Amino acid sequence: MGWLLAVGSITALIFGKIASIKFTFHTMSAFDLIAILILSIGGLGLFLRLLREVRSV
Repeated sequence: MGWLLAVGSITALIFGKIASIKFTFHTMSAFDLIAILILSIGGLGLFLRLLREVRSV
């Protein structure tokens, strides 16, 4: 029961922090936006590939 409560509270904290973030794109150039999106998608791809490799071991 304690682990469930701890995981739930950490999840709520993470989602609360993400929900409070405000993005402003009006001061950002198109190059900056494209670079951020490409690097984010690349990082997500590497993370998912790592998860797939861990499961297959």
